[in-house]
Amino acid sequence: MGAPDDATPTRYRLRPLDPAESSEGYCLLTEQQPASTVEADRLASVISHDLRNPLDVAQAHLREARETGREEHFDHLAESHDRMERIIRDVLTLTRGESALNLTSDVDIGSVATDAWATVDTEAADLTVGELPTTEADPDRLTRLFENLFRNSVEHARPADDAPISVRVGPLDTGFYVADDGVGVPPTERDRVFDPGYTTETTSAGTGLGLTIVEEIADAHDWTVSLTEGADGGARFEFRHSTPDP
Repeated sequence: MGAPDDATPTRYRLRPLDPAESSEGYCLLTEQQPASTVEADRLASVISHDLRNPLDVAQAHLREARETGREEHFDHLAESHDRMERIIRDVLTLTRGESALNLTSDVDIGSVATDAWATVDTEAADLTVGELPTTEADPDRLTRLFENLFRNSVEHARPADDAPISVRVGPLDTGFYVADDGVGVPPTERDRVFDPGYTTETTSAGTGLGLTIVEEIADAHDWTVSLTEGADGGARFEFRHSTPDP
């Protein structure tokens, strides 16, 4: 019998041997979980963890609002509501998949990036968009990809001196990249950033699903995505067409 697939978690359990069939002892049984079950368990863990914090925050501010009537508590309630909406939207994206694309030819990558930047709360961060080609893509999905990358830079890449982040979108021979000048991601962590629920912080305003969705969208377009270090030491996400555009 072959060894269990390393990619699928394996459970082990001991079962007493039947005394009628052999001497006293135990046998070791292995049981592999289906990949779909493992992924569902991971998503359930992320949902229960990530929804708990904004719910707790909302409940606390609701109590304060009832007692004091101060407007600021309603603002915090709205922020918690927005975060829960993001979590739900991200989970729906992952559970429904990104395989059904509405492809459009000659999509202007630079214009989509600029429009996506305008929808994200980027605070004092700034965006530079280089000379980018057009490509065949789903404009809505591409917008979502940029939104998640920009939000990731603004929320997680801020340097220790709290200086504003600069983000650049530029061309590659067979694709494009998105880079920031923040703190970057340690080399030992780069293989994990696309895992559901991954974060470099113990407390995070994000859902832990944003980069997972980025990878899903890239895969649906038959693009590869990789994370490396940018010229300014920050994170650089590179997207390449598996089959170059004609």
